[in-house]
Amino acid sequence: MKKIIIAILLIIAGSTGIQAEGDPVTSKDILLELLPQPGQLKGWEPSEKPYYAEGEELFQLIDGGAEIYLEYGFSQAVIRGFKNQNNKSFNLEIYEMKNPSAAYGIFTFKTGETGKEIKVGNQGLLEDYYLNFWKGNYLVTIIGFDSEKETQNELINAAEIVAAKIKIRGQIPSLLKILPEAYKNKIVQNGITYIRGNLALFNQYEFDTADIFGIKEGLVAQYKDFTLFLFKYPDKNESYKWFLNAVNLLPENSRFKNFRTEKNSFSMIDQKNVFLYGEQQSQYIFIIKGTSKTAAQQIIKGSRL
Repeated sequence: MKKIIIAILLIIAGSTGIQAEGDPVTSKDILLELLPQPGQLKGWEPSEKPYYAEGEELFQLIDGGAEIYLEYGFSQAVIRGFKNQNNKSFNLEIYEMKNPSAAYGIFTFKTGETGKEIKVGNQGLLEDYYLNFWKGNYLVTIIGFDSEKETQNELINAAEIVAAKIKIRGQIPSLLKILPEAYKNKIVQNGITYIRGNLALFNQYEFDTADIFGIKEGLVAQYKDFTLFLFKYPDKNESYKWFLNAVNLLPENSRFKNFRTEKNSFSMIDQKNVFLYGEQQSQYIFIIKGTSKTAAQQIIKGSRL
């Protein structure tokens, strides 16, 4: 399963709004200004006041999804509903993350392997009745309540208005440059998920409920014939420490069998009889799922370390 669809529960108590004229401009004000203002969306007007959260207040704002935003690096968010005279409506959510890598990461986590790529922000994807894009430090999600063409066009229009207000673009994480060049055309659509912790990894593949790899930065790349897991550490000593930790704990996990290890590599078979090969190289840990040992070693060898 590529992603978890995070449902929005607009039940937060209290309200928010732009501060009075003359008050100091805050980061909250800047975030609120990214919302389409009255008159900017032709035929649409806000249906309610904006709902705002910062830090762990996000738990009050969304139902069943705050943990993953916080793992990636969440700062603040605003959500507002819009409606037109035909009683159609959509919700617009803007999440400010701590940096562009965090924004890119949560975008890759939320989007799936289907949908229509749209030219908005750095990267956008329209899937049925909802749209996601990221730009700079921001992830923007717009949720309609049907998948009609007219509704989809309005979602794109709203996205373009918000994207135009975000002036900084940001860059994708440099970790993606490590992926093997020879296999780049075999990555499935939206097949890269950038991760910042074990919760994101667990939603891609369950090695363990505990953070046995000590993940602070990594990615999961889904290719047509295999899956590549790549974890990055500050230096080779740190990567080897977590490699040894995983090697000590994985044999105790009943999900795996035929566990074998060498100096800086291991192999095992999961409960679906899929072969996995892992290797520690410099400041990285690679794991390849779904190939032979020889093929996995070739993939790792072709990576751009």
